[in-house]
Amino acid sequence: MTFLKQWRLWLSFLLLGFCFYFIQPNFNSKNSDFKINFGLDIQGGYSYLLELNENEFKQNLLIKTIQVLENSYSLKSEIFEDQIYVPSGQNLEDLNNMVVQSLGLDVVDRSDDGIYLGILEQSFNQSLSEMTLNAVEIVRSRVDFLGNKELSIQKVGLNKILLEIPGDLDNNIKDVISKTAKLTLHIEKTTLVNSKVFFNEETGEEVRVQEIPNLTGDYIQDASLQYNQNEPVVAFSFNKEGSDLFAKMTSENVGSRFAIVLDGGLITAPVIREAITGGSGQISGNFTNESANNLAIILKSGSLPTEIKIIQEKQVGPTLGREGVQKGIYASLIALIAITLFMIAYYKVSGLFTTLTIVSCLGLLFAFMTLLNTTLTLPGVIGIVLTIGMCVDANVLVFERIRENFKNSTENPKHEGFNSAFITILDSNLTTLFAAIFLFAFGFGPIRGFSISLIIGIISSLIVTYVVLKFFINITSEKYLGLNK
Repeated sequence: MTFLKQWRLWLSFLLLGFCFYFIQPNFNSKNSDFKINFGLDIQGGYSYLLELNENEFKQNLLIKTIQVLENSYSLKSEIFEDQIYVPSGQNLEDLNNMVVQSLGLDVVDRSDDGIYLGILEQSFNQSLSEMTLNAVEIVRSRVDFLGNKELSIQKVGLNKILLEIPGDLDNNIKDVISKTAKLTLHIEKTTLVNSKVFFNEETGEEVRVQEIPNLTGDYIQDASLQYNQNEPVVAFSFNKEGSDLFAKMTSENVGSRFAIVLDGGLITAPVIREAITGGSGQISGNFTNESANNLAIILKSGSLPTEIKIIQEKQVGPTLGREGVQKGIYASLIALIAITLFMIAYYKVSGLFTTLTIVSCLGLLFAFMTLLNTTLTLPGVIGIVLTIGMCVDANVLVFERIRENFKNSTENPKHEGFNSAFITILDSNLTTLFAAIFLFAFGFGPIRGFSISLIIGIISSLIVTYVVLKFFINITSEKYLGLNK
């Protein structure tokens, strides 16, 4: 009964309870915060085809070009039917062919009245493509913040994005991915010149402000849902540059109102009581918890360059198919049985320990995956299979080192053999662990799915090898271990 005094026994029971507690929610129909999710290739999901507004982007591009002409070349110009009209009576000598081409423009017409410039098709397509790639990352961030993992997102054509999300549909997704979220801050203005009135339809509040925004949401560094007097608000903070601009704006306009505008609609217009130098603020309004959280997610991920629309929505089935998933499960079970029979035939009782170690490793792996609420995809399954192989390798290395110690008549062959083998196992697993961590840090999609299962698998394998396998070796007599020949 001396084995009852071994701490590895009680730690093994603790691991068993841990595995049971976290794995069993996966077999319950009730909702749980801890469950293993399945990727598109295993369970299917929803597919969205998104389209960015090409005309709006072209107008934005024309406006930016006008600003460049004014700031860099001191030329006044205006937009006329998707073209830039530069009136005569200005110094147009600087506007030579080289400058026009560098701006991505082409001379459409030149007369005594002025010059008409159009955007080159090649330059426009390149800018549109780059803008869509930027929108891909923004949409990815928004969906990630909602907790949807292992999504598939890619650019299609010049201005379309294909988004595929595994699992059941989250009602927030449509609102979050299609909202432009252009946040601007405007100081109140009493004159009509260069001013604009913003209106809040829910509260009836209106305010006349400077038309050109004093600050934009591009400087926002973080945003989150918080509560002020039990009412949900959105707290935000600027980066260093934005904090300086916000402090300057508030210090120069104490006593005035400033409007917080989202996508052209007034959210609120508080009065500046004093200079705000902390670089943070709050957006309050008639928010629910859900709407405030959605706004925080949108502000944190950044505003889209143009309006985005969902032009196609459909439910997609698993790419592997139900039959493919079943075959994968059968193959894994057959492989486990084959490994068990081989190890028992070759290592006798010690081979049975290998089976118990593998089962313990898989139980701990799935428990950790459930605890972390990870998503299991086909690459993740490959990582699990690789974990089984690494666990078997660790057992073989331990057994062979112990067998070698028996041949050399070492004083304590089991203890010394396990310790020397485990140091080698630890070194080899740590190098693989570091590689998997870098894959997780710099990869995405299927790469991250593979790396997360491999990381958890390596940690689980090291734990069960040191605790479970060593416990069985300690309590088994050298006579019955099957390694003394």
